[in-house]
Amino acid sequence: MIAWFASRRVSAPYFPLFKGLGIIPLENRFFKGNAVFFKSSSPMVLVVLSSLSLAWPWQAGAFDTTKLEDFKTTNVCKYCDLTDAPMSGRDMRGADFQNANLSGAKMDKANMAERPMEKRTLVTNFEDANLRRADFSGANLHMANFTNAYLREANLSGADLSDSVLSKANLKGALLVGANLKGAKMDEAKLDDAKFCKTVMPDGAVNDSGC
Repeated sequence: MIAWFASRRVSAPYFPLFKGLGIIPLENRFFKGNAVFFKSSSPMVLVVLSSLSLAWPWQAGAFDTTKLEDFKTTNVCKYCDLTDAPMSGRDMRGADFQNANLSGAKMDKANMAERPMEKRTLVTNFEDANLRRADFSGANLHMANFTNAYLREANLSGADLSDSVLSKANLKGALLVGANLKGAKMDEAKLDDAKFCKTVMPDGAVNDSGC
């Protein structure tokens, strides 16, 4: 018998476990929205995955509220899971989200520009973060570091991304309408199907290709 098992997307720290068990070959899983589907004819696979779905908070919209409260205090959320977290309009200047899972998070109109300190300036760090379908609309992301970040289908409309670093970032299908990318570093960034309209590009030119 072949069965499909669906759960909320598995964050990166858990993939080594699955790989070690040898239960989820790449060809036997696919993603749709925030769900991941696994195909297997092995009873062990279904038992293991069913147990994990009960043990971990994989329900839609679930995130670790403790991590969110910790972040509000420390401004640091490395490797944490804040999937779908509500952070609209917050002051998060200089925050560290390296390797975090922020897929679907609401960060519209948030201030995530640099934070001047006494001896140095902290830039908001999203390096290697999962930001799929995150909402950054109208956010201040001046100088933010998105190196190798996964921004597929993210909403960056009206966002200030001037002088940001988007090197090797995956922006496939991202919404960049009205975004300001002046001075941004975008070498090796993936921009397939990204939507540009009244978008200020790194060289200052306006891209209206998607209007």
